[in-house]
Amino acid sequence: MHTVAEGVPGGLLADPLRHLLTWDRAGKPPVVLFEPGRHLVSDAEIVRTVLASTTEPFEARAATLGAVADWIPGSEKSRPVNAAIARELDGVLRSLPKEHIAEELRASMGGEPWPSAVSDLYLRLFGDRLLPDLSPSARKALHRALSFSNRRDRDKSAVLALRRRIAHSRAEAALYRWASDRDGDTGFQKAVHDAVKSMDEVALVLHGLIGALCRATAMVLSWCVLLDSGWRLGIPTGATLTRGEPRDPVENRVREALRLWPTAWLMSRKVTSPVEVGGVPLSPGERLYLCTFLLHRDPRVWNDADEYLPARWENPPDGYKAVYLPYGFGAAACVGSRFVNQATARVLECWDELPAAKIELWKENPVMGPILAPPEFRFAAAQV
Repeated sequence: MHTVAEGVPGGLLADPLRHLLTWDRAGKPPVVLFEPGRHLVSDAEIVRTVLASTTEPFEARAATLGAVADWIPGSEKSRPVNAAIARELDGVLRSLPKEHIAEELRASMGGEPWPSAVSDLYLRLFGDRLLPDLSPSARKALHRALSFSNRRDRDKSAVLALRRRIAHSRAEAALYRWASDRDGDTGFQKAVHDAVKSMDEVALVLHGLIGALCRATAMVLSWCVLLDSGWRLGIPTGATLTRGEPRDPVENRVREALRLWPTAWLMSRKVTSPVEVGGVPLSPGERLYLCTFLLHRDPRVWNDADEYLPARWENPPDGYKAVYLPYGFGAAACVGSRFVNQATARVLECWDELPAAKIELWKENPVMGPILAPPEFRFAAAQV
């Protein structure tokens, strides 16, 4: 059995980027033990097999609805909710005027660093439409909780963790009051009410949905803006980038950003019954970590796998569907995947029409936490 990063405290997860960028596919098996009870999976067939399971021998928990008791993705209980959420998101996206998107984009360039500023942008763009008649105090509570979520990956202090829990509790309390007043009267809200019954869980679902959508879309858009501006690993903090004039369609730029820097770079599944995977016997309670980052950079599939080349999507390589899994696979795949792609493409179109802006890099490296976040950046004051 191989272990990664011998002699490095914390192993793989202490410094994932360095280890994954230098991953030796020929020298490591498809399932690698990196900590007791934790295994990294880099084989596409195994990844899809594990992701297709929802209960046995691997447990799947949907990110948005995982807090709901006994929630099983793809079940008779979950399918109506997912379908209703997808319909609602499509309607919200169609309802956004292009001028409003451009106005909010300009406003986001003068505040806090990206991608945090973009999370708030999406909360303003989509939050009021998904949660109509939300009070100013409830909107403020959601904004504060989202701000703390964006700080999670770069500050792990105990004080911050406590403040984060308080902020999330207040946001969920605000959504509880909002949902109680409406009593599941429209669209996906009714589907959520019918499925989970408990108003506490309704608030958890609504909070999880808003948070996941705002953060995921913020990361993808920020990656596109950075990569289109020439950012590459190794560019130091303090560097200034100038946005170019991308010629590739926005859809291809979104797909390529997700290939190179997938937001869901590492998906976890708990083993629920004895099973052998890739020649490795596993026991209940152990975990598999499915690494889309490695699949998306497999040189056997992708030419110049480490390069940002949106033009590759004009003629994708043979076999790419087996290894391109930015939103998971099977019943537990992200319900908002279509929305994230389309919303990012639409906002990116508006971004392309704004005057060129200089980007000031605040951080050097991406943050590989629960989501893969780009390094922080701001826009030069003179350009805002």
